[in-house]
Amino acid sequence: MEEINLYDLMRFYARKWLTIATVIMIGAILGVIYTFFVQQPLYKSTATLLLIGTGRTSNQESVVLNNYVQLFESRRILEPVIAEQKYDATYDKLAANTTAENVKNTDIINVSITTSNPKTSKALLEAAIEKFRNEGKTLYGDGAIKINVVDAADAPVAPTNVKPIQQVGLATVAAFALAIVALFFIYDYTTAQKTQTKAASDVIVEAKVKAKAKTKSKKIK
Repeated sequence: MEEINLYDLMRFYARKWLTIATVIMIGAILGVIYTFFVQQPLYKSTATLLLIGTGRTSNQESVVLNNYVQLFESRRILEPVIAEQKYDATYDKLAANTTAENVKNTDIINVSITTSNPKTSKALLEAAIEKFRNEGKTLYGDGAIKINVVDAADAPVAPTNVKPIQQVGLATVAAFALAIVALFFIYDYTTAQKTQTKAASDVIVEAKVKAKAKTKSKKIK
C-alpha cells in the first residue's frame, strides 16, 4: 500500500457523498425494519421478595439465603409452573429467562421472568412465587423462613430488549463506517492502478526516447 494523501482522500470522499448518504439511509432503514418488524420483543415481569429468618448477621452472606436464590430457578419450582400455566416451553428455556438475585447485605431477593408476552410473564412469575413459598415451607419447615412479597409481579408495558433509538442509531453508524472503509479500499485500489499505469507509460516513453536516440546516433555515424 502506497502512502495515502489525506487531502486527495478527503476530496474522494466528498465526491462520493451521495454514495455515503445512500448507504447510511439503507443502514437506517434496515435498523428500523429489524427493530420493529423482525426482532421479537421480550417483556420482563419483576417482583421483590423479603426472606425473614435467614440467619444472616452483619455483612455475612447467609447460606440459607443463597439456597433460596438457587431454589427459585430450580426444576422443583419451574417445571410445575410450566405444567400449571400450560406454557409452551421447556424447563431450560424458562430457566434461561428466569432470574433470582439477592440484594447485597439484605434479605431481599429480586426475581423476574421474561417472555414474549407481558401477561404470560406476569402469570408465570406469580405462579413461580407461590410455588417458591410452598416449597420453601416443605424443605425448611413452617417456622424456619418466612417469605413476604414486597413488590408483587408487575405487568410490563414495554419490551426490555427493544431500544429503537439506540438500535437504529447503531445501524446508521455501522453503515457509515462500512461506507467509509469500502470507499477507502476503492480509493487505494484506483490510486495504485493509476500509479502502475503511469509507471508503465513512463517506461514505454523512456524506451522510445532511448530507441530514437540510438537510431539518431547510428545515422550520424
